[in-house]
Amino acid sequence: MNSYKMKVLYTGVGAKKDGLHTEQEFLAIMNKEFTWKNWNEGEGKRDLATIVQLLHQLQFKDWILPDDFAFFTLNDWVEYSGAEITS
Repeated sequence: MNSYKMKVLYTGVGAKKDGLHTEQEFLAIMNKEFTWKNWNEGEGKRDLATIVQLLHQLQFKDWILPDDFAFFTLNDWVEYSGAEITS
């Protein structure tokens, strides 16, 4: 029996301290922090730096974000977040 377990190295928002996550843990973080995030929270009360940061987070390839987060694959999330798949 192969006991190989893929790990995702991710140290961004919502990550564990050591940065190592199972695929399921990583996808749960991505859903919590991005897919299910209320992108309209604080609308009208944001400063310019916050607006620029949000616009940067919502640009990725030809995707229409945040709506298309629901269609991301593991590889899309890894690329979007800057994570790495490790063994």
